[in-house]
Amino acid sequence: MNYRKLGRSGLKVSEICLGAWMNFGERIDDEKTFAVLEAALDEGIDFFDTADVYAGGKAEEVMGRWLKGKDRRTITIATKCCGRMWPGSNGQGLSRKHILDACHDSLRRLQTDYIDLYQLHWADPETPVEETLRALNELIAAGKVRYIGVSNHNSEQIGEAARIAENLGLNKFISSQPYYNMLGRGVEKNDVPRCQKEGLGLIPYSPLAQGLLSDKYLNGIPEGSRAKGNEGLEKRLNDNLPVLKKLAGWAHDHELTLSQLALAWLLHQPAMVAPIIGASRPEQVKENAKASQVKLSIEDLQQIEGLLAAS
Repeated sequence: MNYRKLGRSGLKVSEICLGAWMNFGERIDDEKTFAVLEAALDEGIDFFDTADVYAGGKAEEVMGRWLKGKDRRTITIATKCCGRMWPGSNGQGLSRKHILDACHDSLRRLQTDYIDLYQLHWADPETPVEETLRALNELIAAGKVRYIGVSNHNSEQIGEAARIAENLGLNKFISSQPYYNMLGRGVEKNDVPRCQKEGLGLIPYSPLAQGLLSDKYLNGIPEGSRAKGNEGLEKRLNDNLPVLKKLAGWAHDHELTLSQLALAWLLHQPAMVAPIIGASRPEQVKENAKASQVKLSIEDLQQIEGLLAAS
């Protein structure tokens, strides 16, 4: 496993991040979750991402139970706030009240004294950015949060926050977590250049496009798969199947799986730090962690770009 600095900070994290979405506290039990987390550590992954809304807080709770027996200093935990977590007018959003209460709840569920990377899950147009940044600054000053980042923020929102933080002398965001993969490249035009300018490292979610960028669906969606009956996913699979097969062919010719190629390709993109993978089995972690060792030449990247451009 290789490691990179997260944006402008000095914090180093593994090039592959393991995420909790859709699995921890929901699809798999504690025993299976712990096996996945241990497999990640065995592969050198020390960066883990979750959010308070994942499984209604259960994802953080599972991770907290696992963390109890670990040397906390060796693990980087990222979580998020903004989504609705309790009833009432302040049960969601990025107000000072919600952020402080949500952070305390996450710390309790994670059974830890601090959060390494605290991220804004979405933007909140109803709350002044200054209020949000000051609340995050307060958490950093109190030692409850080490670094801050954003998720699902566009270039204008990232730029506005950077300007306000600069003018007020507040801590700046060091990371951005967008949707980004070979089939979804909308962030490349404006958002990636903005992140480069402002010093934010990319930790994209859904790097395998909900499994489409894996060998799993090359012959269609298997019976019994959770994707079966998902009309949106089935349509995307049918629309992209020709290019997926071409990419898989290229990957197999280079002794890679399609998922390893998809992750390695991301790791060769500007401002990239660590794609966030999901896993319900240790074998998936072991397969995808190998992407950190893949070196793609300029010629390789040009060939891959040609396949993507033809889609």
